Amino acid sequence: MKSPEIELLDKAIEKLKQNTGFTIEINETDIDATGFIETGTSRLPVAIDMKRSVTNSVIPALKHQFTQMNEHGLLVAHYINPLMAERLRGLDIWFIDTAGNTYINALPVYVYIKGNKPSETQKVQPTNRAFTPIGLKIVYALLCQPKLVNVPYREMAQTTTAALGTVALVFRDLTKWGFIVDMGSRGRRLKNRKILLERWLIAYPEQLRPKLETGRYRATDPNWWQTVDLQNTQAYWGSEVAADKLTHYLKPQIITLYVMEERATQFKITNRLRKDPDGDIEILKTFWDVESEFNQADIVNPILVYADLIASGDPRNIETAQILYERELAEHFRED
Repeated sequence: MKSPEIELLDKAIEKLKQNTGFTIEINETDIDATGFIETGTSRLPVAIDMKRSVTNSVIPALKHQFTQMNEHGLLVAHYINPLMAERLRGLDIWFIDTAGNTYINALPVYVYIKGNKPSETQKVQPTNRAFTPIGLKIVYALLCQPKLVNVPYREMAQTTTAALGTVALVFRDLTKWGFIVDMGSRGRRLKNRKILLERWLIAYPEQLRPKLETGRYRATDPNWWQTVDLQNTQAYWGSEVAADKLTHYLKPQIITLYVMEERATQFKITNRLRKDPDGDIEILKTFWDVESEFNQADIVNPILVYADLIASGDPRNIETAQILYERELAEHFRED
């Protein structure tokens, strides 16, 4: 039985062949895929990212991911609506979907098809549980501390406030896609961590981050954040402020804080923060074990800083994210 991802890829390739005569030769499908678009006159190397749905929130991370690849990125989706097709084309993100919508730009090869609608029978299959909101919490813990891959499921459930059965299903899916390798008596090992990070970066702003947002705020003193002490508050600087503290390269414009939900009200009162939809302060709920050893500073883990910078889509933030990655994360994600 084919996985939902392989079925998605097969359907999109078949539609591409019907509409253009082009075929795609796949090299590997362990984690998404690489291969070649065969046009009859050209052989275009591509790195494929398969997504059930595509929203504005995932585009910055997707664009960033594709710029890191040697091959040209190709997005394969269930359906790309006309507005999204225009945005993807403007960013030169190649795509195909199961309805036949297509954008490929490698002159003299140029194809742009939009407006085709999927048939009613093309049902969207359930997503990989690792990239659901609760699955993303579990993956985040593993990315921060790869050794957690060997703790009992019950301990992992307590660490991530996930149900025991959910942890088992997430680990099963991660194993299926080659991110966890079971070595028998030698335990489990987290593999392909850089690719897992890239997948997490795309899913996080769409699936998990919106559930953490509590709103925008404004302070009486616009410079309050430069002197406030977060020690013992269960609050952590994120995004631009955290990036500034780590790189000294960015002047923050949006002040992002992750605050433990039980402490949020008192934190806002203490710091005289008032609700303002246009405010420059955003407060999100923490979603990790705040007592864990990977969050004992006053800033969130650099992985989360990196994710928020990329998700913002702001060029200055993305530039800072590159600096942050090289300084704080590159060694962490270097495979043995």
